[in-house]
Amino acid sequence: MSGGDRRPARTPLAAAVPPLLVFFNPLTQLAYIPISVGLGRSLDLSPAQIGITIGAHSVATAAAGVLTGPLLDLVPVRRILLPGMLVNAVVSILLCLYQSYAVLTVGRLLTGFASGAVALCGQALVADLTQGDPKARDRGYSMLQTFVSMGAASALALGALAASLRQPVIVFAVGAGYATVLLTVVLVARLGRERPPASHPADVPFGQRIQLTLQAIRRMLGERRRRWLILSSIGIGLIMQGSHFGISVLLDRLPDLSTLERIGVSILIPCGVFTGSFINRMSLKRISREQLFTRLYLVIPLAAAAYAAVAFAGLDVAAVALTLVLLGTCLGALMPLSMAISVNWNPELRATAAATDALSRSVGQTTGPIAVGALVAVGGVSTVGVVVFGATLLGLAASRNIFTAKA
Repeated sequence: MSGGDRRPARTPLAAAVPPLLVFFNPLTQLAYIPISVGLGRSLDLSPAQIGITIGAHSVATAAAGVLTGPLLDLVPVRRILLPGMLVNAVVSILLCLYQSYAVLTVGRLLTGFASGAVALCGQALVADLTQGDPKARDRGYSMLQTFVSMGAASALALGALAASLRQPVIVFAVGAGYATVLLTVVLVARLGRERPPASHPADVPFGQRIQLTLQAIRRMLGERRRRWLILSSIGIGLIMQGSHFGISVLLDRLPDLSTLERIGVSILIPCGVFTGSFINRMSLKRISREQLFTRLYLVIPLAAAAYAAVAFAGLDVAAVALTLVLLGTCLGALMPLSMAISVNWNPELRATAAATDALSRSVGQTTGPIAVGALVAVGGVSTVGVVVFGATLLGLAASRNIFTAKA
């Protein structure tokens, strides 16, 4: 193995960095959602405008995937990671000081782009540390999903606490603090300076390597199976972010709930995701990632239908809680699989393949809150689950074709 192809040093601190990186993305993305309705009201924003401030983060995350995915297949991870953490810290501090519709939208765009790039760095590091071992890579992505769910639960609990105290600045302050601490960890961790894996020799000039990488990306995106996987990932993003925003809308209509109850309801989906990621790791010991992916897309519409039904019927919090746990469990088992499948198809383009899945999911995450906000404005709170159920049907239709389409 040549010096340019050496793997990053397997130090304990370096191994801990990827989970810490993916933990950060849901912190910046989801902690804002519980405070968004109250903050929007104080700024006299419409439901659609609130949805835009939520979706702005996902739009920027998608843009980060487009730009940094191919770049991470050409340059060391550290060159992307350090600027991303610095931007997150600075913008989060500014959001502590100023809030308006324009500031929130721009700030969410910047933190979304930076945290999207940071999360992609974590995914690329997992692929680098498990080169030549697809099963270890699958387990690595499943473990990342565990930390994503922990980040989501922490973020939503933080947001629910800030919303209950009517102090949205708490969310931005915690984001700034975590970014600063993580920046320090990255500075001292030995991540390695090796050139990332690619489909061309290491001694090829950089300009030519760019051309060869772009050609490989075009071939990858031209695959029919890739297009169906992209569509299913869009469905996953719609389900996740649409359901989170729907919960915020429902909680805003229940003023009698205590702070503890609001926090508990807010973290039910991430708690289910945590359970689902454990089910994912156990299931992969018995069946393939492709079989598990197909079977889960048969189950998740049932959980989404139950969520939509209890929201439409206006049932009590206990009924809503049960459906949220079921929905989160299905999502937790499903979400690591699309990333693992994507990278397994093109391991030589591990960052671009991961970015393609993240980009697709971001499209759904962007559309979800806007669609839910628009539907609620027309049909009332009882319709919050309709978008989520429709997204599961979209994903189900796509999943039927992923493994039968020609590469």
